[in-house]
Order: sequence, then structure tokens, then C-alpha cells
Amino acid sequence: MDTLKAIEKLAGKAREEEIPAFGVAERISLRLRTEEKGNVGFVVFDVFASISALAASVVVYFSIGVLRSLSSPLMQFFTPLQEVRLW
Repeated sequence: MDTLKAIEKLAGKAREEEIPAFGVAERISLRLRTEEKGNVGFVVFDVFASISALAASVVVYFSIGVLRSLSSPLMQFFTPLQEVRLW
């Protein structure tokens, strides 16, 4: 019962509190000011993404060349047998 009375006492104090008055315009202007400064970060991200894409394309280009130059492991297994005459 003591906890219930304490909760009722806190609820009564909360009802007596005044609701603070604040303007929405201040929050909107603050949000607009922070968004203007945030655009600089995207330029850095775009440059980093472009460099990463360029590096990835170079790696893909060279890896395709390496894959074309490799022969099949099965063919390398039978390479010594090509020199032996069967007839």
C-alpha cells in the first residue's frame, strides 16, 4: 500500500507541473542549420566511394586476366601423359 500511495503522490505532483511553452520555429530553424553543414560530409563520402569503385574495377580487371591465363587443373594433371605414345 505504501508504494501505491507514493505513486499517487507522484501523479498529483506531476499534475501540478506546468507544461513548458516552446516554439516549433526554433526547432525547425535548428534542423535547417544542421542540414546545411551536413552536406560537406557527403562530398567526402562521394570521393571515397569513387576511389573505392576505381580500385575495385582495377582489381576485377586484373583478376579476369589472371583467370584467363590459368589452365584447368585437370589439364595440368594430364599434361605429362600427352608425351607418352599409346600405340
